Amino acid sequence: MIERSNNTNVALEKLFEEFYNMIAEARGVPFTEKIMLDESDLVNLVEDLKNAIPREIKSATQVLEEQKNIVNKAYADADRIVQQAKNEAERILGVAQAEADAKIQQEEIVKQANAVAEEIKANALRYQEESKAAADDYALRVKQESLQYADDMLAFLGRNLQSALEGLEGNRQNINNELANVAGGNIVAPSEEEEE
Repeated sequence: MIERSNNTNVALEKLFEEFYNMIAEARGVPFTEKIMLDESDLVNLVEDLKNAIPREIKSATQVLEEQKNIVNKAYADADRIVQQAKNEAERILGVAQAEADAKIQQEEIVKQANAVAEEIKANALRYQEESKAAADDYALRVKQESLQYADDMLAFLGRNLQSALEGLEGNRQNINNELANVAGGNIVAPSEEEEE
């Protein structure tokens, strides 16, 4: 479960790293602090990000579904354990009662058998409660861990998407500024080195 999500996480990190590298390696616009990016490379990278993010959301959804299955299984196991404890308690009580009935003539033995049966019943009920409490604790812990993982993953996605969107908005603003300069006739002639 976590390994699959880590693979998706690695894929997202690789795409964001590729995006940052594209920005770092972009050619600068002379006499400005602006850069030029290849539109097709940028579009391809954005498409890869669009495809990777739904996979990550699906992965988080699968984690929640698996957590739900684990919780349901834990409750089913707890119910099974409780039923086994009840069955065992009834069997032991039946055996104790049969022994007590066989010795009904001896009052002291009957009293002792009843005391033993009550103690066994109390132990069985205590075991039942302890088993159910342990199963509930386990189910709650699994649920909390799964929800924390999903929350962490969505926070990671949110941070990376916000950073990418800010970078794209900055590039868009730079391009609009350049368009305004070109429209206003403020075209800077390229240097001889750039013409070569």
